[in-house]
Amino acid sequence: MSNSAYDSRFLSIPFYRSHPYMMPFVGDAYESPKHKKLLLVGESFYLPDGATVHHDADSWYGTPSLTDDERDWCNTRGTREGKSGRFGKEIDRCLNLVLPSGGNGWHQVAFLNYFLRPADCTTGIEDLWNAYGGKEIDCEQAIRNFVKVLEILKPDMFVFLSSRVCKQAEGFDFPKYFGGNLWDWTKSHGIVDYIYTNHPSSAHWNQTMSKYDKARGMTSRDFFCAWLKEKWLR
Repeated sequence: MSNSAYDSRFLSIPFYRSHPYMMPFVGDAYESPKHKKLLLVGESFYLPDGATVHHDADSWYGTPSLTDDERDWCNTRGTREGKSGRFGKEIDRCLNLVLPSGGNGWHQVAFLNYFLRPADCTTGIEDLWNAYGGKEIDCEQAIRNFVKVLEILKPDMFVFLSSRVCKQAEGFDFPKYFGGNLWDWTKSHGIVDYIYTNHPSSAHWNQTMSKYDKARGMTSRDFFCAWLKEKWLR
């Protein structure tokens, strides 16, 4: 089950007041004596083939009207409870490998998707930007929302489960809005470490992260598991 103790604070964020189905998932064992508080950060949701409600960025950040099916596709908690897709199952396997939960490993962590506007089915956020624009507003909304979630959840560490997301978060004009850079901000807020991996649904998940020194030549999957064993467990 998702821990609803943070919901009143999530609903203080304007985006979640108009998109409550996208509020972060917080596992009921997020705060546990067995491990530190870990936030996992995905890339974006997708909407089903034929959906257009998300194509206009300005409208999306207002009060868009979604069908029940479209809301289900963007339901953060529903996707994590169901270990949705390869993404959900890969992370569940890694979490249970490091600390067996006897069930859904996602219940030991918190989760949100970084980008708040969904991509089209079978494509990605870059394709959405190329087709319909809105990159600037998406990136600004994403970092503002992410910082607010960090302030509420107060994780000890987090993982960007997408190199694209890490690049966007670190490359954003952070000083303009928050002062310093992302690394300085997280350190000053008690977040001891953060890393990135390649997307668990991509072929790169099982390929060597040769350009990332922290990965020490491992694949994303092996690096993620090794980092959890080393940093996450108490």
